[in-house]
Amino acid sequence: MPSLSAELRAAAKVRIVYKDRDRHGKRIGPRMQLDRPVFIGGTGRSGTSIMANLLNSHADFCLPVHENKLIVEHGGLRDIVENLSGRYEINRLHAIIQGFLSRAQRMQQFGFPVPELNHRLNQLRDGQKLNFQQAFEIVQRENPDIPGSIHAIGVRFGIEHYIACINAFLLRVVAHIAPDGIVGADGLLKPFFVARTFTREAILAECGRFLDELYAQPVTAAGASRWIDDTPLNFVNFDFLHALYPKMKFIHMIRDPRDVASSFINQTWFPSDQPLAVSVCAAMIRSYRALKDSIPADSLLEVRLEDLVTKTDETMATVAAFLEVENRFDTKMISSDKANIGRSRDFDAALTGAVNRELGDWMRLQGYLE
Repeated sequence: MPSLSAELRAAAKVRIVYKDRDRHGKRIGPRMQLDRPVFIGGTGRSGTSIMANLLNSHADFCLPVHENKLIVEHGGLRDIVENLSGRYEINRLHAIIQGFLSRAQRMQQFGFPVPELNHRLNQLRDGQKLNFQQAFEIVQRENPDIPGSIHAIGVRFGIEHYIACINAFLLRVVAHIAPDGIVGADGLLKPFFVARTFTREAILAECGRFLDELYAQPVTAAGASRWIDDTPLNFVNFDFLHALYPKMKFIHMIRDPRDVASSFINQTWFPSDQPLAVSVCAAMIRSYRALKDSIPADSLLEVRLEDLVTKTDETMATVAAFLEVENRFDTKMISSDKANIGRSRDFDAALTGAVNRELGDWMRLQGYLE
């Protein structure tokens, strides 16, 4: 890649073209409604990907990438908004911008920035018949100081388009870049970013513009009109998402928290600790409940994974009405076996009791307890 400053100068010349007609003026797809995205969220292991794939089977929707890690997660747009519209602390704002850029660069492609590590990763996959995530975990643990990525947003959007959108966004939020950096209490900060000043409304508008530019190209290519993001943590950040896109729709995927906790401990991204899984699951649901009334009721739909699997037609009819589209989803992709409904039957009885005590009232509301 070119140097950072060269990238940013190049980005100033980039024009993002939204094309919905051919050279004869004939419409080649539905009118884009980039201001009406659909966000899906949940605790994780709750059916967010299943719902996203279902929506993506509809001609009106486009899912360029599962879980855009640049929106609500740490180091993403939410951190940009919360910090650039707050107190002006030059070093703190540099760190926020640098963190966003580093995260965006790390998410460009799968694997590691060092060819030898990618070779090692492929050897493990071929020699030990491991899947990508299993092999990646081994190599990352062997090389903890060289961060890699199991989530390649850039590849899905197209590397050139992705880089152009990132750089164009940075040009709008940065007032000055010192290529040689500055030296202070934190040592050498190179390059050093000096942020512009923003009101909350202004920086929200810039973040919305960035996402509009990022998603316009794949939405147009798909002949769709709206885009989807299924990052699980959307469900504890939908107040921010509503501020970003007031016309957005949010689908909260709900699953029996006993099944969620049971699934957590089998994932590479979570410790194999059952009490911790119960505690984290309960904390997230409490956060969601505290936020639930912060957006208009017609912007939020709760869908139980169990209902999606056992009452598919009825559930998707409700989803279609909520999203204001025809009910034309490909429901053949739903598998009751893969959904692992009731997987917590073998869960430790004491931990099942702990979930019931932590979330009993909510579980009764959702029909998981008598």
